[in-house]
Amino acid sequence: MLFACDIGNSTIKLGLFNDDHLVSHASLSSNRNATADEYAIQIKGCFSMFGVLPENINGCIISSVVRPLNPVFAESIKKILKIEPIFVGPGLRTGLNIRTEIPSQLGADIVANAVASLRNEEPPIVIVAMGTATTLTVINQSAELTGVLICPGIALAQNALSSVAAELPGIALSQPVTLLGRNTIDAMVSGSVLGHAAMINGLIDRIADELSVQNMTIVITGNLSEWVIPYISNDKHKVINDKDLTLNGLRRIYKLSNKKR
Repeated sequence: MLFACDIGNSTIKLGLFNDDHLVSHASLSSNRNATADEYAIQIKGCFSMFGVLPENINGCIISSVVRPLNPVFAESIKKILKIEPIFVGPGLRTGLNIRTEIPSQLGADIVANAVASLRNEEPPIVIVAMGTATTLTVINQSAELTGVLICPGIALAQNALSSVAAELPGIALSQPVTLLGRNTIDAMVSGSVLGHAAMINGLIDRIADELSVQNMTIVITGNLSEWVIPYISNDKHKVINDKDLTLNGLRRIYKLSNKKR
């Protein structure tokens, strides 16, 4: 069995694969102050929840955008599984044709998302990942990863608004009741969700113009995507929601790296 981990700024996604099938998944909060022992206890608890014995796991691959957690998480994995985890990074075989100025700066989660998307869909592809940041990754008609847009995430923007505007309360994200809010909370929800969707739709149109194409595949993933997906325009483009995109990309990269070795 393969254990895959995606370490993000807010959340750590865990997935367990039996061959090519994701059989179990869970999430933990990212905590840069947590020790290796604390993470080991949490991960072992997830295995218990999955009903899986650690000795049945023979591989581990990790993508991370939180470098201070890398050695901590690696130590946790070695404590539990007695194996050395593989980290997605420069030198690891991914099969991607990356056409950015500094490929090594590309986030490991973005790499995993691109690998999974190209495995399942025909380019051109735009991958929209909604987490702490909202990123749009562009794969052109030649299956080349040509660039990325990084925007403030919907929750980050909402929290920033509440923290600096004295009259605006903190709110939970939800589906907008109407376009025009008739009270403060409804107005904030509409502005956050519909505004974020309008930003994504506008950027998708600009990307289509940049690539000189009429139709693209839009692959959407991330913990916060459920609020925005209903408002992403699908009249011109094929829109896919894949919450397990990163984990599936990690599985694919692990297989490729094993072939190389």
